[in-house]
Amino acid sequence: MHVFVLAAVLAVLAADQRNLVSALAQGPSDTTAVRAQDDTEAQRLFGQLMSPFCQGLTLAACPSPGADSLRRDIRERLSGGETPRSVLASYAADWGEQMLGAPPVRDWGAVLWLAPGVLLTLGAIGLTIWLRTQRRKGNAAESADAAEAQGPGPLVDASLQRRLEAELKEYDRVV
Repeated sequence: MHVFVLAAVLAVLAADQRNLVSALAQGPSDTTAVRAQDDTEAQRLFGQLMSPFCQGLTLAACPSPGADSLRRDIRERLSGGETPRSVLASYAADWGEQMLGAPPVRDWGAVLWLAPGVLLTLGAIGLTIWLRTQRRKGNAAESADAAEAQGPGPLVDASLQRRLEAELKEYDRVV
């Protein structure tokens, strides 16, 4: 990974020695002043492209002179009439798709974009089904407990009821 970053730095430095000398002569770059001058499209692109010089940072956040060079190149391309989409495609072709801040929406990239939404939807459906079955089980248990508490209902045969009472009296007399 470090070899890739070093190769990228050397490629940019070799391609743009003039800008490097002027950037070093000016001292550390003031990225806040540069960002204030940027137009909206350029800012959007800076936020969408990862910096090859600062691992894990976008071009908008990278303080490196190499990133300044890339930001100037993007501004020049946009002012020259190139579309933001073609600038992104050009940088992805030159530096690799890892330069893009988000996976492209094609092939596996589409799966990566859709998977979280699909998984959340399936999880919500599964949770809803599980909660409904738990509620039904609870309601059935409550109904059974209520029926038990009420005792035998009017469906008991009267002759069986008389026989039971007679046997209980006999039992009480013997005991």
